[in-house]
Amino acid sequence: MAIFKKYVIFALLACQTMTLTNAAKAESSPVPVASGLPIFLQLSVQQQASLGLQVTTVQSMKDAQVLVSATVVVPPGKEFTVSAPYPGQVSRLLVGVGDTVKAARSLALFTSPMLGDARRLLLEASLDSKNATAAVQRDQALYDEGIIPAVRLQLSRSKQEVAQSLLRAREAELLATGMRFDANSGYATGTIQAPLSGTVSEAFVAVGQRVEAGALLFKLADTSQLQIDLQLSSDKASQMKVGDAVSIPSRSASAKITGVSRALDASQSARARALVIQRGSLQVGELVTVAVHTEAKPSLDKLKSHWLIPSRSVTQWSGKSWVFVANDKGFVAQEVNIISSTDDLSLVEATLSAGSKVAMTGVASLRAMMQKDN
Repeated sequence: MAIFKKYVIFALLACQTMTLTNAAKAESSPVPVASGLPIFLQLSVQQQASLGLQVTTVQSMKDAQVLVSATVVVPPGKEFTVSAPYPGQVSRLLVGVGDTVKAARSLALFTSPMLGDARRLLLEASLDSKNATAAVQRDQALYDEGIIPAVRLQLSRSKQEVAQSLLRAREAELLATGMRFDANSGYATGTIQAPLSGTVSEAFVAVGQRVEAGALLFKLADTSQLQIDLQLSSDKASQMKVGDAVSIPSRSASAKITGVSRALDASQSARARALVIQRGSLQVGELVTVAVHTEAKPSLDKLKSHWLIPSRSVTQWSGKSWVFVANDKGFVAQEVNIISSTDDLSLVEATLSAGSKVAMTGVASLRAMMQKDN
């Protein structure tokens, strides 16, 4: 009986220990928040100022949009690089970055011993061609008088063709350099010309710098027409098609999708391009966030609509996305559904009203208060 009583006491103690452990676990576990219910955070104006809270007004989106990061570029064939035709030295710069130039405008003076040699060879080829032409005319007259045989005339004509071919080759070589020669400059110095009208986007050399053949000197771009290159995930690419409208609110610009490639590159990204229709304040080379207007998908909740907000206004908690909506007593933590996002902007689906303002700074502090209260 004594042994039986010991076992009963041990069992009772074990049950009590398990009960206390489960209670402690239940007390330490966070209370789950009911999905969709707002959480009120009361804050005075002084408290908001001490936390560095700033708000921004949400922007209503009437149609479905996909947010994408994109780069502003010029269309193919509208950008050109100018390189050094020979090893040499830039003796003078005539333009700078940002200058607008027309075709055949002088860009720089370039000096090279090989350039002088090429001009010498051209002169020799020109003289050989003239001599060969004169020899053919002379032999033609002698042949007409019956003084020389036909084979000698044929030989003179062959030499003329060889001389003319060499002359054309020397002319093509200097023409390919894109240079103009001035009698007032040195024999080994030429003027590099702009191949097209545009803007000098980059200059890679300084006066006196020695460069190798093929070294980049200038980059020109015809910015009269701009293009936007979009880098997409496979999911975003599947929602787009040619003809979709593109808006860039931060630059007051718009464009239209002209091509979509759903093939993934090494970084597992698809690509699309859009032709700019309204330029706004777009600049070549800048990275912008664009919104592609796609076909809207029906929402499961008719009370919710789409809103455009800064990405830093969205925080994650309890496996859900939240924003903090400002009111006269503080903030309300509102659950949202992210439709599309980039590093700068997010398109969310939520129950908000026009003119609502959400926190865009101090979000981490508000999330800490929300976790503490719940």
